[in-house]
Amino acid sequence: MLLRNYLRNLPSFQYMSEADVDHVAAAMRVEEYPDQHVFIYQGRLNKELFLLLDGKVKVNHYGNGGRYYGLKTLQPGEFFGLPSLSEGKPALASCQASGPVKVASLPFSAYLLLYQPDSEIGCRFQHVIASQLARDLHDRHDALRGLLAQVYGDKSGKIVA
Repeated sequence: MLLRNYLRNLPSFQYMSEADVDHVAAAMRVEEYPDQHVFIYQGRLNKELFLLLDGKVKVNHYGNGGRYYGLKTLQPGEFFGLPSLSEGKPALASCQASGPVKVASLPFSAYLLLYQPDSEIGCRFQHVIASQLARDLHDRHDALRGLLAQVYGDKSGKIVA
């Protein structure tokens, strides 16, 4: 699989030129990882942006008292590691392979170069990042609604006023 072709087929890359896609693909490294490989550790600073190419990655959070929460299962075409990378803060969740996976990674230094708002590629790359962050926010909203329905809902799972 050519990474540039994969990127070109992602909806969030539709506004990037062929040259832009070539630059992003050239900055990324593609590798295969075994089941249970941990890409991001909760509580540690993330230093790469990841793109799941094949397989599944589980996003988990370990809460107070060691309680485990499965937050989301990532599918191919999803970026992960953005919140920690963008904010420069430790990750709030861990990301771990669920079976063998193929992942492309973009080091922090390349991420910073591509993210510059005063360049054309930077503006288009920010659109890619914003698209993923919007999907992440939507997923967090759904998870919060589900939690609220469990705590405050009726037996049907709907939130009651």
